[in-house]
Amino acid sequence: MNHTTLNRRHFLGATAMLAVLGPMAARAATDAPAMHVVKTPTCGCCGAWVDLARQTGFEVTVTDTDDYDGMKSAQAVPEALWSCHTATVAGYVIEGHVPFAAIRKLLSDRPRITGLAVPGMPGDSPGMAGGADAVVPVVAWGGDAGDAAPFSF
Repeated sequence: MNHTTLNRRHFLGATAMLAVLGPMAARAATDAPAMHVVKTPTCGCCGAWVDLARQTGFEVTVTDTDDYDGMKSAQAVPEALWSCHTATVAGYVIEGHVPFAAIRKLLSDRPRITGLAVPGMPGDSPGMAGGADAVVPVVAWGGDAGDAAPFSF
């Protein structure tokens, strides 16, 4: 067998695989969880969190607003849990610099809660000094979690 035959076979095999896997890969890309983030236009850490969300596979849209209180009240976020930005994903509210592993667990387990929060702006959280894999304490709220309960992930 010569190299030309081997190369042709590899090429034809790879082409066939792309024909099958290409649509599957495109479908998987569109299955990324859609997230909408509302933030103030000048907040750099919110922008950093959005960038990390995109890097970890979320499809993110952003709305900038100067109405800080309004973005919290629109999602009924308890004032004790407020942080700098408010997001929604798959019917849940995500308040502040919530780690992406916690959001993935939320979407996987689908508990009966309103959302997750990281109150304030912890310096080691995702989007602050922490990266996409940063882990900080997370609070679940609403529904079965009541006013607030620790969320394990």
